[in-house]
Amino acid sequence: MIDIKEIYDNIEDSYMEITKKYIAISEYNFQEAMTKHPSTFAFFAGVMAYAKKEEDRANLICETREAELREARREDMKQSGLKTTDRALDAYLKIQPELQTLQRGIVVKAHKFNLCKNIVSSLDHQKDIIIQLSANKRAEAKLIEQL
Repeated sequence: MIDIKEIYDNIEDSYMEITKKYIAISEYNFQEAMTKHPSTFAFFAGVMAYAKKEEDRANLICETREAELREARREDMKQSGLKTTDRALDAYLKIQPELQTLQRGIVVKAHKFNLCKNIVSSLDHQKDIIIQLSANKRAEAKLIEQL
């Protein structure tokens, strides 16, 4: 069984493979896709929810650490007799390696979330294609019956 966390961890490397395996559809495989679609959609929606949770968690960690560093810097500046302006504090935070590392992590997690969102969106489009192909097959079968 494929694990949500495993898919999430490897989404950047396996994105193309996933799209080919789960999203590609033709008139020859649409029956199978139709039967598997609900569970496939639910699974990748779960991966997307996990990705969103990871992005939100990383944002929270970064925001918390940024607030801690801002307050510590404010205290240092105040004790040194320097004026504590928001502009000076913002500039200080922008050059902090720890925050830069956390922000790069957020970018990676946001990218993974967007890839997952693209897969779920593609599966939603796939549903429309399945419906259309199914309607075409029914119309074709009805036409053959009339002949």
